[in-house]
Amino acid sequence: MKRKEFLRLASIGTGIATLSPALLACSPEGKNSIIFPEDAFSRPLAFPEEIRATDFELAAETARRTLAGDTASDVYTLNGSLPSPTIRVKRGESLAIDYQNRIDQESIIHWHGLIVPPEMDGHPKDAVQPGQTYNYRFDADQRAGTYWYHPHPDKLTGPQVYRGLGGFFIIEDEEEQSFNLPSGDYELPLIVQDKRISDRGRITYNLNRMDRMMGFFGNSLLVNGIQAPYHEVSNRFYRLRLLNGSNARILDFSFSDNSSFYVIGSDGGLLDGPHEIPSITLAPGERADLLVDFSGYNVGEKVQMTAEPRNGMGGMMNGDGGGMMDGRGMMRGSENRRGMRGMMGRDRRNSENGGAFLEFRITKEEDDSFRLPQILTELSFPNEDDAGRTRRIELTMKMMQGAAIDGKFFEMLRVDQKVQQGALEVWEFNNRTMMAMPHPMHLHATQFKVLERSGGSLAPHERGWKDTVRVDAGETVRVLTKFDAEKGLYVFHCHNLEHEDNGMMANFEII
Repeated sequence: MKRKEFLRLASIGTGIATLSPALLACSPEGKNSIIFPEDAFSRPLAFPEEIRATDFELAAETARRTLAGDTASDVYTLNGSLPSPTIRVKRGESLAIDYQNRIDQESIIHWHGLIVPPEMDGHPKDAVQPGQTYNYRFDADQRAGTYWYHPHPDKLTGPQVYRGLGGFFIIEDEEEQSFNLPSGDYELPLIVQDKRISDRGRITYNLNRMDRMMGFFGNSLLVNGIQAPYHEVSNRFYRLRLLNGSNARILDFSFSDNSSFYVIGSDGGLLDGPHEIPSITLAPGERADLLVDFSGYNVGEKVQMTAEPRNGMGGMMNGDGGGMMDGRGMMRGSENRRGMRGMMGRDRRNSENGGAFLEFRITKEEDDSFRLPQILTELSFPNEDDAGRTRRIELTMKMMQGAAIDGKFFEMLRVDQKVQQGALEVWEFNNRTMMAMPHPMHLHATQFKVLERSGGSLAPHERGWKDTVRVDAGETVRVLTKFDAEKGLYVFHCHNLEHEDNGMMANFEII
């Protein structure tokens, strides 16, 4: 090892060693990093309001809300809702959305996963000042799917998402509706986020040097803005639209009794069919559509949904749910879904109470007309052999300054990559950052196919259309994407929001 490299590693190691116990508890390696509240599962799960209109306003405002304990926290709301409203539209609808910035920082909204014109995409250069309004006009013309929206101002995305801005953007179409998937009361949108909650019950966001380098990790998990709620269900199938809306924490979701469930959709919509899995790992910004069958439970029984932190500096597991699968990713010999997780050797619990964050209480017997389809949709991906170019994107660390892309921090108008409109390309994300630091990489203005990850096999949900992919330490992940969006300036970046705010973002221009 060269002397400079040794000194660099030694200085970082010293910094970690001198962190206070409280900070270590909020770091990815902190023991029992997720606190289990004494009054867990005493509050009902709530859902944000839903907007089904095509012409409406979104007003971002400051507010005070009690999220844990009995102390109010300073938060941001959209139309008074925390989390932000769920926007639900039909494919092809034309939208007119006026974003009113009434908070104390500049802001702009990005429609995560949607392919919209550059001036509608939420580029940081378009951020509006407090008191100003940004007018969005675009068509929601793409596959049905669980998309979302959130602020995207330069250096301010982390605090604005953390304090409450961000919600689901759901597109529906006739193909998806033909499967009669669980809907209404049987469709549960779940935004899971970790927050750092003080002893008095107030959420805090005060970055130190380690937070900026590693990302901001909380000590508590909230779902739809509530800490450890419960939800009453019938013994039938439910659809869970799941978003990891955390700033930095990667989460491995499963159930407390090791029962399996089905993943039917990824970032960009339905998969080819249901894939039975014992757990699913989502990085910040990733979504998954799940089907959970509660028919095996009796009225009066309970089961918890759990989320195990996966950001440890000691490395991460790959190929989630990848063992014992047939060619389509369906589990073999799994008629009884309980116990599958233990059978597969994936019972890795180390958080307090196993990371439970949501309790399902079976309170009602109910006939269920839903039948699990064997095939959902045909995934028509382009052929890798037709790609005109391969770009290698280096995820690097600048000396004691943080993570960067190709050794550079973001500059607002610098064009880092130029892409021909309509071009089919392979992008290779090579993670060269230190300290076993994963990076969830997000490309604006496109959906892509994950071709392979050098560190292991692809998880079932990674085989569908994606807009965000986790790149683990020392790993190269290759994706295939076609740039059909309108000409203009877009960004790609790490969706660890502190990394993004610290400059791990770059511009690409479609020409």
